[in-house]
Amino acid sequence: MPLILLTGFPASGKSTRAQQLREYFSTIVGKNVVLLSENEIVKNKHIYSDANKEKELRSTLKSELQRLISQEGILILDGGNYIKGYRYELYCSSKSNKTTQCTLHIDTSSEQAWKQNLKREENCQYSQENFDALIMRYEAPDGRNRWDAPLFTIQPEDKLPFEEIAAALCERKAPAPNQSTQSLPLTSTNFLYELDCVTQEIVNRVVEAQKTSVIGDEVSIPNSTEKFLLKRRYQLSELSRIRRQFISFAKTHPVDDIPRLAAMFFQYLTSHLV
Repeated sequence: MPLILLTGFPASGKSTRAQQLREYFSTIVGKNVVLLSENEIVKNKHIYSDANKEKELRSTLKSELQRLISQEGILILDGGNYIKGYRYELYCSSKSNKTTQCTLHIDTSSEQAWKQNLKREENCQYSQENFDALIMRYEAPDGRNRWDAPLFTIQPEDKLPFEEIAAALCERKAPAPNQSTQSLPLTSTNFLYELDCVTQEIVNRVVEAQKTSVIGDEVSIPNSTEKFLLKRRYQLSELSRIRRQFISFAKTHPVDDIPRLAAMFFQYLTSHLV
């Protein structure tokens, strides 16, 4: 089912907008609507002070999304979705299921969101510490990124552009899945070896290039036509951590085309680097 992904600051009004969307698509459009809400899983906002529990939450939401998504009906994901790399993974899920998606950025200021947070029941409130941390970590969507597009930015006083959202989901052709988003069996015994070599070679190239390059230079990526823009200095530990994450991700999305594998890692790497 086409996916509507909501994102925004904590207590920005995402759940209110999600309910409005469900009402519109179920009663006006006549679609079957499934609302997958982060609030139904999180019973205590203190979870956001524990990185491991927060990671488990994102994993649970992603698993549920992959179980529910199809080409029929509408799936609304109501959550913070504040990490752009995570939104990219969700995009891959919708693409592999041959369905459309759009992103709604509930663009409420942090000051107004905090006031709304204080109006909640005490057990549903974010602590000041958790609230500030989530605001600081928030990576706003960008409509120029294909995983965030089409992007609808909604201010608190705005009415939802229901017809435009419906058109983006129901009248637009879904992106064709390719090998980088298809879950295929590991048929090639050489895949894991190539995966390790290709990703390590790219990491090594970026690390070595930094020794002789300056900020703003572009680095050619091995086995690919892509170029990596040096926006800052990157630590080996940071690049290696993202590489390990990608390897785990790629094991369920294997390809037998090395240039495509290199392009996949390049996209993953650039989307996860802050």
